[in-house]
Amino acid sequence: MVQFRIPDLLSCLPACIKATNADNDILQAGLVEVIDQCHLTDHYKKDLKRAEIPHLAIRAFPGSDLKYLRICVEYLIAAFLLDRLTDKPATAAQAQEWADIYKQDFRKTLQETKGPARINQYLTKKCDIYPQAFSKTFEKTKGPAEIIKYLTSHMSNTIKDPYWSCLVENNILLADGMAKEAVDRENPGTEMDLETYIKVRRDTIGARQLFDLGRWIHELNITPETLTHPDIVRMEEQFIDLISLANDLYSYKKEYLAKDAKHNYLTIALRDPTADLHENDLQGAINYTYDKFCRVLADLEHQKKVLPRFGKSEEAKVDKYFWLMMNVVIGTIQWSLECERYGHFVDADGPNQGDVVFNL
Repeated sequence: MVQFRIPDLLSCLPACIKATNADNDILQAGLVEVIDQCHLTDHYKKDLKRAEIPHLAIRAFPGSDLKYLRICVEYLIAAFLLDRLTDKPATAAQAQEWADIYKQDFRKTLQETKGPARINQYLTKKCDIYPQAFSKTFEKTKGPAEIIKYLTSHMSNTIKDPYWSCLVENNILLADGMAKEAVDRENPGTEMDLETYIKVRRDTIGARQLFDLGRWIHELNITPETLTHPDIVRMEEQFIDLISLANDLYSYKKEYLAKDAKHNYLTIALRDPTADLHENDLQGAINYTYDKFCRVLADLEHQKKVLPRFGKSEEAKVDKYFWLMMNVVIGTIQWSLECERYGHFVDADGPNQGDVVFNL
């Protein structure tokens, strides 16, 4: 076996106080109880538990109230189910079918009238009823389709506009992107270069949806004109690229062992001539991806300094949005390092503290 080392990404980012795990234990206990009750295969149940979804929500949204975190966990359950249902061994046709179901459930909520009384009543409930609240959420559900349908309906009655409409739109993009990945799997002759891959990855990594949830949690009602401004869109894309590059670094081991690493920045770097790497130089691909992460971060910091003027009120919101997205980047990296899903450990006692070491 050969040892590989991923440099410490967190050392490149602003210092972040780690969230406490008290809420994680509460949410994870409820999630496990729900998963055990659902009509899912043992494979899906194990995968959902290993993902430690509540841990991701807590890391991505540090300091958030439990009532918001529960909704974030419900969303992540739906998104993780879509990811598993459209991934191997699903065919392209099966993946498209699940993507269509997912999109239909989200679109349907836009046609329903959401009552503010229900929203207010839910958000003012005491959150000391876990994990029983999770059980009640799923007591009428069966398999993945029913679970996704219930969750989208429930979330739409809790997350108000403009945040819900954005979440719906971005989940349609997510489903389309995952269906496209399945088509690519069935056509191995179709190979992307690094530039194309990172653009495609923006629609499948699931970061935009976390940004939508973050704005909802913080009631960050940025005007559509500001959100769709090319410089703000570019800033969002840079944050998404940081998340996808980090994810590809930490997920490579898991994907390689599952013979499913085709859609990974490291794999593409090994064959893209612009990276100038030997086809077997995995450590070189890791270092190349790390350097790309650092370049994107530097570009992002420059982008923030040259943003146009939006007015005092909007600029304060944009600044808060910047740090909200930075927290999501930091939180997803922390989750990747700490969850069972990727099976990593931090070499805290080694010469390069914070680096991740793994063997293949």
